[in-house]
Amino acid sequence: MSQAAHPPPLPRAGSAPVNAGASGSPVLAGVLSCILVLFLAGAVLSLLDHSLVGWFQRTDLSLPSGIASLLMLLTGPLLYGLMGLVPGIPKRYFMPVCLFIPVAYIGVLPLLVWFSDKAALILWGVSLAQVLLAGFVIIRLQGGLKFRWPLVPAGVLEDQRFSWGNLAAVVAAGVFGIVPALVAYVGFTAMATVRHFSDGFVKLHPGGLSMQVRKYVRDDGRKITLVPMSHVGEPEFYQSLADSFPPDSVILMEGVSDRENLAKIQSSYSKMAATVGGVEQTKVFKPQGELVHADVDISAFSPATVEMLKTAMLLHSKGVTAETLPILMKPAPPGLEKQLMDDILTKRNHHLLGVIRERLPTSETIIVPWGAAHMPEIAREIQKDGFRVTETEDFMAIRFGS
Repeated sequence: MSQAAHPPPLPRAGSAPVNAGASGSPVLAGVLSCILVLFLAGAVLSLLDHSLVGWFQRTDLSLPSGIASLLMLLTGPLLYGLMGLVPGIPKRYFMPVCLFIPVAYIGVLPLLVWFSDKAALILWGVSLAQVLLAGFVIIRLQGGLKFRWPLVPAGVLEDQRFSWGNLAAVVAAGVFGIVPALVAYVGFTAMATVRHFSDGFVKLHPGGLSMQVRKYVRDDGRKITLVPMSHVGEPEFYQSLADSFPPDSVILMEGVSDRENLAKIQSSYSKMAATVGGVEQTKVFKPQGELVHADVDISAFSPATVEMLKTAMLLHSKGVTAETLPILMKPAPPGLEKQLMDDILTKRNHHLLGVIRERLPTSETIIVPWGAAHMPEIAREIQKDGFRVTETEDFMAIRFGS
Protein backbone atom coordinates (compact mmCIF):
# COMPACT_ATOMS: atom_id res chain seq x y z
CA MET A 1 0.00 0.00 0.00
CA SER A 2 1.46 3.36 -0.94
CA GLN A 3 1.90 6.04 1.66
CA ALA A 4 0.02 9.30 1.33
CA ALA A 5 2.13 12.26 0.24
CA HIS A 6 2.85 14.77 2.95
CA PRO A 7 3.20 18.51 2.32
CA PRO A 8 6.70 19.95 2.79
CA PRO A 9 7.37 21.27 6.29
CA LEU A 10 7.03 24.99 6.87
CA PRO A 11 10.28 26.83 7.50
CA ARG A 12 11.14 27.51 11.10
CA ALA A 13 10.92 31.03 12.35
CA GLY A 14 14.13 32.89 11.61
CA SER A 15 15.32 30.40 8.99
CA ALA A 16 15.90 31.31 5.35
CA PRO A 17 15.67 29.36 2.12
CA VAL A 18 18.84 28.35 0.29
CA ASN A 19 18.62 31.23 -2.17
CA ALA A 20 17.97 33.84 0.48
CA GLY A 21 19.72 37.07 -0.24
CA ALA A 22 19.58 36.45 -3.98
CA SER A 23 18.91 40.14 -4.44
CA GLY A 24 22.37 40.82 -3.10
CA SER A 25 24.02 38.18 -5.27
CA PRO A 26 24.46 40.41 -8.36
CA VAL A 27 26.26 43.04 -6.28
CA LEU A 28 28.65 40.54 -4.70
CA ALA A 29 29.10 38.77 -8.02
CA GLY A 30 30.00 42.10 -9.60
CA VAL A 31 32.56 42.88 -6.89
CA LEU A 32 34.19 39.46 -7.23
CA SER A 33 34.16 39.78 -11.02
CA CYS A 34 35.97 43.14 -10.79
CA ILE A 35 38.60 41.55 -8.56
CA LEU A 36 39.09 38.78 -11.14
CA VAL A 37 39.38 41.35 -13.93
CA LEU A 38 42.05 43.21 -11.93
CA PHE A 39 43.88 39.95 -11.24
CA LEU A 40 43.81 38.95 -14.91
CA ALA A 41 44.78 42.43 -16.14
CA GLY A 42 47.69 42.55 -13.70
CA ALA A 43 48.81 39.11 -14.82
CA VAL A 44 48.74 40.04 -18.52
CA LEU A 45 50.50 43.37 -17.92
CA SER A 46 53.16 41.66 -15.81
CA LEU A 47 53.75 38.97 -18.43
CA LEU A 48 54.02 41.54 -21.22
CA ASP A 49 56.27 43.75 -19.09
CA HIS A 50 58.73 40.95 -18.25
CA SER A 51 58.68 39.85 -21.88
CA LEU A 52 59.56 43.35 -23.09
CA VAL A 53 62.29 43.76 -20.48
CA GLY A 54 63.78 40.31 -21.07
CA TRP A 55 63.70 40.29 -24.86
CA PHE A 56 63.85 43.95 -25.89
CA GLN A 57 65.14 45.75 -22.76
CA ARG A 58 62.04 47.95 -22.83
CA THR A 59 60.26 49.19 -19.70
CA ASP A 60 57.16 50.72 -21.33
CA LEU A 61 54.76 48.64 -19.22
CA SER A 62 56.71 48.56 -15.94
CA LEU A 63 54.74 51.41 -14.36
CA PRO A 64 51.20 50.17 -15.19
CA SER A 65 52.25 46.62 -14.30
CA GLY A 66 53.56 47.78 -10.92
CA ILE A 67 50.37 49.74 -10.22
CA ALA A 68 48.18 46.74 -11.10
CA SER A 69 50.21 44.45 -8.83
CA LEU A 70 50.04 46.97 -5.99
CA LEU A 71 46.26 47.28 -6.39
CA MET A 72 45.88 43.50 -6.34
CA LEU A 73 48.08 43.29 -3.25
CA LEU A 74 45.86 45.86 -1.52
CA THR A 75 42.72 44.10 -2.73
CA GLY A 76 43.85 40.80 -1.21
CA PRO A 77 42.79 41.66 2.38
CA LEU A 78 39.37 42.82 1.08
CA LEU A 79 38.82 39.54 -0.72
CA TYR A 80 40.01 37.55 2.28
CA GLY A 81 37.60 39.46 4.50
CA LEU A 82 34.71 38.82 2.11
CA MET A 83 35.42 35.09 2.25
CA GLY A 84 35.12 35.27 6.02
CA LEU A 85 31.83 37.18 5.92
CA VAL A 86 30.19 35.30 3.04
CA PRO A 87 30.47 31.49 3.26
CA GLY A 88 29.10 31.10 -0.27
CA ILE A 89 32.23 32.47 -1.95
CA PRO A 90 34.01 29.38 -3.33
CA LYS A 91 37.31 29.45 -1.45
CA ARG A 92 38.92 26.83 -3.69
CA TYR A 93 38.95 29.45 -6.46
CA PHE A 94 39.30 32.75 -4.64
CA MET A 95 41.80 31.78 -1.95
CA PRO A 96 44.57 31.24 -4.59
CA VAL A 97 43.62 34.55 -6.22
CA CYS A 98 43.74 36.32 -2.86
CA LEU A 99 47.13 34.90 -1.84
CA PHE A 100 48.91 34.60 -5.19
CA ILE A 101 50.78 37.93 -5.17
CA PRO A 102 52.33 37.70 -1.68
CA VAL A 103 52.87 33.94 -1.69
CA ALA A 104 54.29 33.66 -5.21
CA TYR A 105 56.70 36.58 -4.97
CA ILE A 106 57.84 35.60 -1.49
CA GLY A 107 58.13 31.99 -2.58
CA VAL A 108 60.57 32.72 -5.41
CA LEU A 109 62.92 34.80 -3.23
CA PRO A 110 65.42 31.94 -2.79
CA LEU A 111 65.45 31.41 -6.56
CA LEU A 112 66.14 35.12 -7.09
CA VAL A 113 69.01 34.89 -4.58
CA TRP A 114 70.77 31.79 -5.87
CA PHE A 115 69.93 32.31 -9.54
CA SER A 116 70.06 36.10 -9.73
CA ASP A 117 71.28 35.93 -13.33
CA LYS A 118 67.98 34.26 -14.23
CA ALA A 119 65.80 36.75 -12.33
CA ALA A 120 64.03 38.00 -15.47
CA LEU A 121 63.12 34.46 -16.51
CA ILE A 122 61.94 33.57 -12.99
CA LEU A 123 59.66 36.61 -12.79
CA TRP A 124 58.36 35.89 -16.29
CA GLY A 125 57.44 32.40 -15.08
CA VAL A 126 55.59 33.84 -12.08
CA SER A 127 53.61 36.13 -14.39
CA LEU A 128 52.74 33.23 -16.68
CA ALA A 129 51.53 31.24 -13.67
CA GLN A 130 49.30 34.17 -12.68
CA VAL A 131 47.80 34.32 -16.18
CA LEU A 132 47.12 30.57 -16.15
CA LEU A 133 45.55 30.75 -12.69
CA ALA A 134 43.31 33.66 -13.69
CA GLY A 135 42.21 31.84 -16.84
CA PHE A 136 41.55 28.60 -14.97
CA VAL A 137 39.40 30.30 -12.31
CA ILE A 138 37.36 32.24 -14.88
CA ILE A 139 36.79 29.21 -17.09
CA ARG A 140 35.70 27.08 -14.14
CA LEU A 141 33.31 29.75 -12.87
CA GLN A 142 31.90 30.32 -16.36
CA GLY A 143 31.52 26.62 -17.01
CA GLY A 144 33.69 26.68 -20.13
CA LEU A 145 35.04 29.07 -22.74
CA LYS A 146 32.00 31.32 -22.77
CA PHE A 147 32.89 34.64 -21.22
CA ARG A 148 30.03 36.83 -20.11
CA TRP A 149 29.44 39.40 -17.41
CA PRO A 150 29.54 38.95 -14.54
CA LEU A 151 32.53 36.64 -14.60
CA VAL A 152 31.24 35.19 -11.32
CA PRO A 153 27.67 33.96 -11.92
CA ALA A 154 25.32 34.86 -9.09
CA GLY A 155 24.23 31.22 -8.90
CA VAL A 156 27.71 30.22 -7.72
CA LEU A 157 27.16 32.15 -4.50
CA GLU A 158 24.70 29.69 -3.03
CA ASP A 159 24.86 30.56 0.65
CA GLN A 160 25.27 34.21 1.62
CA ARG A 161 24.15 33.85 5.21
CA PHE A 162 26.69 35.04 7.75
CA SER A 163 28.26 32.24 9.79
CA TRP A 164 30.37 32.72 12.90
CA GLY A 165 31.95 29.33 12.26
CA ASN A 166 33.06 30.32 8.76
CA LEU A 167 34.41 33.66 9.99
CA ALA A 168 36.30 31.97 12.83
CA ALA A 169 37.80 29.40 10.44
CA VAL A 170 38.96 32.06 7.96
CA VAL A 171 40.43 34.28 10.70
CA ALA A 172 42.16 31.31 12.36
CA ALA A 173 43.62 30.18 9.04
CA GLY A 174 45.09 33.64 8.49
CA VAL A 175 46.30 34.36 12.03
CA PHE A 176 47.62 30.91 12.90
CA GLY A 177 48.46 29.49 9.50
CA ILE A 178 49.06 31.78 6.55
CA VAL A 179 50.68 34.78 8.27
CA PRO A 180 53.04 32.77 10.54
CA ALA A 181 54.06 30.57 7.60
CA LEU A 182 54.87 33.60 5.43
CA VAL A 183 56.76 35.32 8.25
CA ALA A 184 58.77 32.18 9.02
CA TYR A 185 59.57 31.66 5.35
CA VAL A 186 60.66 35.28 4.92
CA GLY A 187 62.83 35.01 8.03
CA PHE A 188 64.49 31.83 6.81
CA THR A 189 65.03 33.33 3.37
CA ALA A 190 66.49 36.52 4.85
CA MET A 191 68.97 34.56 6.98
CA ALA A 192 70.04 32.43 4.01
CA THR A 193 70.29 35.49 1.75
CA VAL A 194 72.46 37.45 4.17
CA ARG A 195 74.80 34.51 4.69
CA HIS A 196 74.97 33.81 0.95
CA PHE A 197 75.75 37.35 -0.21
CA SER A 198 78.13 38.16 2.65
CA ASP A 199 79.99 34.85 2.46
CA GLY A 200 79.38 34.40 6.19
CA PHE A 201 80.77 37.79 7.19
CA VAL A 202 77.25 38.75 8.33
CA LYS A 203 74.88 36.48 10.23
CA LEU A 204 71.21 37.22 10.72
CA HIS A 205 69.51 35.22 13.46
CA PRO A 206 66.52 35.65 15.79
CA GLY A 207 68.68 37.39 18.39
CA GLY A 208 70.05 40.06 16.08
CA LEU A 209 72.67 40.87 13.45
CA SER A 210 76.29 39.90 14.01
CA MET A 211 79.48 40.65 12.08
CA GLN A 212 82.41 38.27 11.77
CA VAL A 213 85.84 39.92 11.88
CA ARG A 214 88.52 37.86 10.10
CA LYS A 215 92.25 38.21 10.58
CA TYR A 216 94.58 37.21 7.74
CA VAL A 217 98.35 36.63 7.84
CA ARG A 218 100.92 36.18 5.07
CA ASP A 219 104.21 34.30 5.33
CA ASP A 220 106.15 37.57 5.38
CA GLY A 221 104.34 38.59 8.58
CA ARG A 222 102.02 41.14 7.00
CA LYS A 223 98.54 41.17 8.56
CA ILE A 224 95.18 42.28 7.20
CA THR A 225 92.00 42.38 9.30
CA LEU A 226 88.69 42.56 7.46
CA VAL A 227 86.00 44.19 9.58
CA PRO A 228 82.46 44.10 8.13
CA MET A 229 80.68 47.27 9.19
CA SER A 230 77.08 48.39 9.53
CA HIS A 231 76.04 52.02 9.00
CA VAL A 232 73.99 51.79 12.18
CA GLY A 233 74.47 49.63 15.24
CA GLU A 234 74.77 49.58 18.99
CA PRO A 235 77.38 51.86 20.60
CA GLU A 236 79.04 48.85 22.24
CA PHE A 237 79.59 47.31 18.81
CA TYR A 238 81.62 50.23 17.53
CA GLN A 239 83.45 50.68 20.81
CA SER A 240 84.44 47.00 20.96
CA LEU A 241 85.74 47.13 17.41
CA ALA A 242 87.73 50.31 17.98
CA ASP A 243 89.28 48.88 21.15
CA SER A 244 90.39 45.75 19.27
CA PHE A 245 92.49 47.70 16.74
CA PRO A 246 96.24 47.94 17.52
CA PRO A 247 97.22 51.62 17.92
CA ASP A 248 100.01 51.28 15.34
CA SER A 249 97.78 49.84 12.60
CA VAL A 250 96.87 51.48 9.31
CA ILE A 251 93.10 51.79 9.03
CA LEU A 252 91.70 52.13 5.51
CA MET A 253 88.47 54.10 5.92
CA GLU A 254 85.38 53.84 3.77
CA GLY A 255 83.39 56.84 2.56
CA VAL A 256 82.66 58.06 -0.96
CA SER A 257 83.69 61.70 -1.28
CA ASP A 258 81.79 64.31 -3.29
CA ARG A 259 84.32 66.99 -4.10
CA GLU A 260 82.22 68.37 -6.99
CA ASN A 261 78.97 68.31 -4.99
CA LEU A 262 77.28 66.08 -7.55
CA ALA A 263 74.88 64.39 -5.14
CA LYS A 264 73.94 67.68 -3.44
CA ILE A 265 72.25 65.82 -0.57
CA GLN A 266 73.98 64.78 2.62
CA SER A 267 73.31 61.17 3.54
CA SER A 268 72.11 60.44 7.04
CA TYR A 269 71.17 57.23 8.80
CA SER A 270 69.59 58.89 11.82
CA LYS A 271 66.10 57.57 11.03
CA MET A 272 67.37 54.04 10.60
CA ALA A 273 69.38 54.31 13.81
CA ALA A 274 66.32 55.49 15.71
CA THR A 275 64.25 52.63 14.28
CA VAL A 276 66.62 49.90 15.47
CA GLY A 277 67.54 51.68 18.70
CA GLY A 278 71.16 52.21 17.67
CA VAL A 279 73.52 54.97 16.62
CA GLU A 280 75.20 56.03 13.40
CA GLN A 281 78.64 54.64 12.69
CA THR A 282 80.09 58.00 11.71
CA LYS A 283 79.19 59.54 15.07
CA VAL A 284 80.71 56.99 17.44
CA PHE A 285 83.28 54.92 15.54
CA LYS A 286 86.60 56.63 16.37
CA PRO A 287 89.42 54.07 16.09
CA GLN A 288 93.03 54.80 17.01
CA GLY A 289 95.74 54.40 14.40
CA GLU A 290 96.66 55.95 11.08
CA LEU A 291 93.39 56.69 9.32
CA VAL A 292 93.66 56.61 5.52
CA HIS A 293 90.82 57.49 3.16
CA ALA A 294 90.68 54.56 0.74
CA ASP A 295 87.44 55.18 -1.14
CA VAL A 296 86.64 56.80 -4.49
CA ASP A 297 84.98 60.11 -5.32
CA ILE A 298 81.43 60.05 -6.59
CA SER A 299 82.65 61.56 -9.87
CA ALA A 300 83.99 58.08 -10.72
CA PHE A 301 80.41 56.78 -10.96
CA SER A 302 78.27 56.81 -14.08
CA PRO A 303 75.62 59.56 -14.41
CA ALA A 304 72.86 56.92 -14.00
CA THR A 305 74.35 55.79 -10.69
CA VAL A 306 74.68 59.37 -9.45
CA GLU A 307 71.01 60.02 -10.23
CA MET A 308 69.97 56.82 -8.49
CA LEU A 309 71.98 57.79 -5.40
CA LYS A 310 70.34 61.22 -5.37
CA THR A 311 66.93 59.57 -5.59
CA ALA A 312 67.77 57.11 -2.81
CA MET A 313 69.00 59.91 -0.54
CA LEU A 314 65.86 61.95 -1.25
CA LEU A 315 63.60 59.01 -0.40
CA HIS A 316 65.62 58.27 2.71
CA SER A 317 65.42 61.83 3.96
CA LYS A 318 61.76 62.56 3.10
CA GLY A 319 60.20 59.10 3.00
CA VAL A 320 57.33 58.13 0.69
CA THR A 321 55.31 61.30 0.11
CA ALA A 322 53.24 62.83 -2.67
CA GLU A 323 56.48 64.39 -3.90
CA THR A 324 58.61 61.25 -3.85
CA LEU A 325 56.03 58.61 -4.87
CA PRO A 326 56.19 59.45 -8.61
CA ILE A 327 59.98 59.14 -8.42
CA LEU A 328 59.65 55.77 -6.68
CA MET A 329 57.18 54.48 -9.31
CA LYS A 330 59.35 55.58 -12.24
CA PRO A 331 60.72 52.48 -14.03
CA ALA A 332 64.47 51.98 -13.89
CA PRO A 333 66.34 52.02 -17.20
CA PRO A 334 67.52 48.62 -18.50
CA GLY A 335 70.95 47.60 -17.27
CA LEU A 336 70.86 49.92 -14.25
CA GLU A 337 71.30 47.07 -11.76
CA LYS A 338 74.53 45.94 -13.40
CA GLN A 339 75.78 49.52 -13.59
CA LEU A 340 75.04 50.10 -9.91
CA MET A 341 76.89 46.94 -8.90
CA ASP A 342 79.86 47.93 -11.02
CA ASP A 343 80.05 51.44 -9.54
CA ILE A 344 79.08 50.86 -5.91
CA LEU A 345 80.92 47.58 -5.39
CA THR A 346 83.38 46.64 -8.13
CA LYS A 347 85.03 50.02 -8.75
CA ARG A 348 85.33 50.77 -5.06
CA ASN A 349 86.68 47.31 -4.27
CA HIS A 350 89.35 47.60 -6.95
CA HIS A 351 90.35 51.01 -5.65
CA LEU A 352 90.55 49.67 -2.10
CA LEU A 353 92.66 46.70 -3.21
CA GLY A 354 95.02 49.13 -4.91
CA VAL A 355 95.43 51.08 -1.68
CA ILE A 356 96.00 47.84 0.28
CA ARG A 357 98.76 46.71 -2.08
CA GLU A 358 100.28 50.17 -2.05
CA ARG A 359 100.44 50.19 1.76
CA LEU A 360 101.57 46.61 2.35
CA PRO A 361 105.33 47.18 1.80
CA THR A 362 105.45 49.76 4.61
CA SER A 363 102.63 48.61 6.90
CA GLU A 364 102.73 45.50 9.06
CA THR A 365 99.06 45.62 10.10
CA ILE A 366 96.24 46.89 7.88
CA ILE A 367 92.64 47.04 9.04
CA VAL A 368 89.74 47.37 6.62
CA PRO A 369 86.49 48.46 8.36
CA TRP A 370 84.24 48.58 5.31
CA GLY A 371 80.63 47.69 4.56
CA ALA A 372 79.87 43.99 4.75
CA ALA A 373 78.92 43.82 1.06
CA HIS A 374 82.55 44.56 0.12
CA MET A 375 84.07 41.80 2.23
CA PRO A 376 83.61 38.69 0.01
CA GLU A 377 85.52 40.09 -2.99
CA ILE A 378 88.22 41.71 -0.84
CA ALA A 379 88.71 38.40 1.02
CA ARG A 380 89.04 36.45 -2.21
CA GLU A 381 91.57 38.88 -3.66
CA ILE A 382 93.87 39.09 -0.63
CA GLN A 383 93.88 35.30 -0.39
CA LYS A 384 95.14 35.24 -3.98
CA ASP A 385 98.01 37.40 -2.69
CA GLY A 386 98.99 34.75 -0.15
CA PHE A 387 96.96 35.73 2.91
CA ARG A 388 95.21 33.05 4.96
CA VAL A 389 92.62 33.26 7.75
CA THR A 390 94.13 32.71 11.20
CA GLU A 391 91.41 34.01 13.53
CA THR A 392 87.75 34.97 13.49
CA GLU A 393 85.61 36.79 16.06
CA ASP A 394 81.89 37.62 16.03
CA PHE A 395 80.59 41.00 17.21
CA MET A 396 76.89 41.69 17.77
CA ALA A 397 75.99 44.81 15.80
CA ILE A 398 72.23 44.98 16.47
CA ARG A 399 70.20 43.09 19.03
CA PHE A 400 66.54 42.52 18.31
CA GLY A 401 64.09 43.28 21.08
CA SER A 402 66.70 44.79 23.36
